[in-house]
Amino acid sequence: MTDLISLVVPSYNRAHLLKDAIESTLTQTYPHWEMLIVDDKSTDNTAEVAQSYATKDPRVKYFLNPEKGVSSARNYGIKMSQGQYIAFLDDDDINLPHRFESQLKAMKKSGNGFLVSGFQSCDRETGTVLEVQKLELKASCTGFPSRWMIRKDLLDKVGGFDQAAAPLEDIELSARLAAHETFALHDDIVAVTYPTEDSASTATEKKVRARLVLLERGKDIFPPMETAWWEFAAATDYYMLGQKDKTLEFLKKASKGDQRGLYNLAYQYFRIAKGINGPFKRVHLKVLATLREYNFPTLVQHPVVSND
Repeated sequence: MTDLISLVVPSYNRAHLLKDAIESTLTQTYPHWEMLIVDDKSTDNTAEVAQSYATKDPRVKYFLNPEKGVSSARNYGIKMSQGQYIAFLDDDDINLPHRFESQLKAMKKSGNGFLVSGFQSCDRETGTVLEVQKLELKASCTGFPSRWMIRKDLLDKVGGFDQAAAPLEDIELSARLAAHETFALHDDIVAVTYPTEDSASTATEKKVRARLVLLERGKDIFPPMETAWWEFAAATDYYMLGQKDKTLEFLKKASKGDQRGLYNLAYQYFRIAKGINGPFKRVHLKVLATLREYNFPTLVQHPVVSND
């Protein structure tokens, strides 16, 4: 029996970019795949674009999300999929031609049910490579599903994505997956992302709530330092929102899980700092960002697999 890979692509009002995502899948060196495009009730010509490809290649399939939201779109794609393996792609990302072949080979070689590969970020206009990330993950959870491949039975076991955890629903899912299996790091670049202004992270109440959901779900999974990192990240968001009391509350929590003492330095500094806004806010945010990442230890030893 040939292994079938199901690529789930949620899409919303990006018909002009969806074409590239589809074309990058049609050029895969591994031929046994299906591409499930789940239209999240777009108001542009997403349906027309997707269906035009579907009429030419039956491996491309179009669905209208019966609900609303990226998590429900991904979950509907998983539900409608026929493959033993699930891959994801955002509608503004592309697959490299060897993605499916390389990931499937690595999964079979490693025996892991959850594979996290490398990716690169490029400038869409010039094609210039801005960043390459590979084998950099040190903790139990991860984001960016466009570089994932997961056995479908493992996804079914944990119940898929949770809309309540948006916009960190991918990280929250990986935290639940971690309770069943440590993901393997794949020593290959398989996808390309194109940063845009509207995809930049912003501190909002929704984002903070998502961090709190993640902390609740991960309380029995995360090592203390990983919990501390997320608490520190929540403190940073609260600082950006101008909520000093919440900033201090989460810095204090974070300091308890950081044996290095760095997060405690941040807590003590902001405890005596006067005000939370003003001319030094940008400097303070830089300090927080630096301390959050500085000399972060490896918390989980992920197996590393290559195709050599």
